[in-house]
Amino acid sequence: MDRIRGPILATIAAVREALANDGIRRLELIWSIGTAAEAALLVVLLVVVYAQDGVVAAGVLGAIRMGPAVVAGTLAGNVVRRFGGQRVLVSLGVVRAITAGLVAVVVAASLPTILLYALAMIGAVAAAPVRPAAATLMPGIARSPAELVAANMTWGTGEGLGTFAGPFLAGLLIATGEPALAAAAIAIAFVVTAWIAIGLRFEHSMDAIGGTRQGPGSGVIEGLRALRRRRVLRWGVLGVYGQVVTRGLLNPLLVVASIELLGMGEGGVGLLSAALGLGGLFGAIFAVAAARPNRLILTQSAALAYWGAPIAVIGLVASPGIALAAMVVTGIANAVYDVAIITIFQRGATNQERAAVFSLFEGVAGFGLVTGSLLAPVLLAAFGPNGALAITGAILPILALVIYAFIGREDRVSVVDEELVALVRSVGVFSALPLTAVERLASGMTPLAAPAGQVLMREGEAGETFVIVASGDVEVSVAGQPMQRLGPGSGFGEIALLRRSPRTATVTALTDVTGFEVGADTFACAVSGPASTAISEQIAASNLSRGAALPASAGTAAGA
Repeated sequence: MDRIRGPILATIAAVREALANDGIRRLELIWSIGTAAEAALLVVLLVVVYAQDGVVAAGVLGAIRMGPAVVAGTLAGNVVRRFGGQRVLVSLGVVRAITAGLVAVVVAASLPTILLYALAMIGAVAAAPVRPAAATLMPGIARSPAELVAANMTWGTGEGLGTFAGPFLAGLLIATGEPALAAAAIAIAFVVTAWIAIGLRFEHSMDAIGGTRQGPGSGVIEGLRALRRRRVLRWGVLGVYGQVVTRGLLNPLLVVASIELLGMGEGGVGLLSAALGLGGLFGAIFAVAAARPNRLILTQSAALAYWGAPIAVIGLVASPGIALAAMVVTGIANAVYDVAIITIFQRGATNQERAAVFSLFEGVAGFGLVTGSLLAPVLLAAFGPNGALAITGAILPILALVIYAFIGREDRVSVVDEELVALVRSVGVFSALPLTAVERLASGMTPLAAPAGQVLMREGEAGETFVIVASGDVEVSVAGQPMQRLGPGSGFGEIALLRRSPRTATVTALTDVTGFEVGADTFACAVSGPASTAISEQIAASNLSRGAALPASAGTAAGA
């Protein structure tokens, strides 16, 4: 019982931590509601097209949806950097709402299905940039690696809920003969995502465009360069391709399996898709424990294997109950895999590369869906429903073994030193910084080493740096009188930088000290956001009012 309760409690704590952040909460709602609406819209389109034009048309629909979306996904980074994440997400929500509304009109008026193909393409193009845009923006809102993992886990939970609720509700409406009403409800859901995106706020302007203005930072070429530099990213992208090919195969195969193999009828398509989403909800319970930084590669590989194997089971044992259970298992694996792979890409890419990597990620995902959608009719024609499902299910377990064989021994995914990030986060003036700002700050710091007795800052001198202590102890004195002793995780020097005044205290190394110096410009940039400015000014004012006599503890700043 404790083995189950532990992950549940960890999940609840992670969700609470992530959703306490307004920016994360908004991104999660945009993704969750959008996922539900997109999954529901796909069910409506597949059922209507299949009923009128057959299984080949359903496969073609998938290819038509995702072909142009490949291009749109690869351009997401450029679009975010040019127009800003908030504006992009609002605009995409509006376009998706209009598209779903037009689908409702076409279905209700029994207009030619060719219009549904066109609308499916437009909707997919508008949907493609949402994931790379949100994933790129997330590190600019999350304040620590742990909060980022928690946000990704909550993302997976929302996706699971959306993948369950959207198709389930769409299936109910379709079963009652109201597909047009389902499409209309979907349009309203997309409007809600646009409204939520309007309230997005960022601590720094750079975080609103993906974390940096420097370097190419976006586009397929820079994404490919990042993959060439780090093999963890290369193999991760291959895993994504395999997963989305399988997903592209699964979409039309579920329609055929529900109607021809399992005897569940058209409404069964929604039930099977809902089971996949329900598994995502269960999977989120274990995602936090599974997606630890030191086991991300193992988690990625195991999740891929469990993603595919249940699909093969459906082909081998054609039973509605087993099919629903298999989809739940695949949904669990999908939730765990999403947390692992998104965290790998977020932590395995620098601020300059992240938008490019996620643009490439989306392009590969779109291309994989096209590949899967086109392969589905081929496999069905050659091997029948049972054989097609068995072959589809075998792809990911084989790929998982290959990936783990090549990168299973990697012990570090992050491109930045997690201990250094934790050290920066422990300093009070930097406590409100998002992860992207912490990484920018860490990259601009200079290592410091001082022997015992060396004066690090002298009262009355001009202030040009802020110092973070990594090891050792220092003494803060005012007018020759010792005021406090600081150790690892402490920082000092902010008063002179914030007030543009001389040093207010002398800081001397009591033992051999190591740490980092932060230049005035880097410091000013780091604390320029509204929350950081308020915290740093509060600390500086407190230090001044008390003569810099603060208790000696990690996470404090000593003034100077």
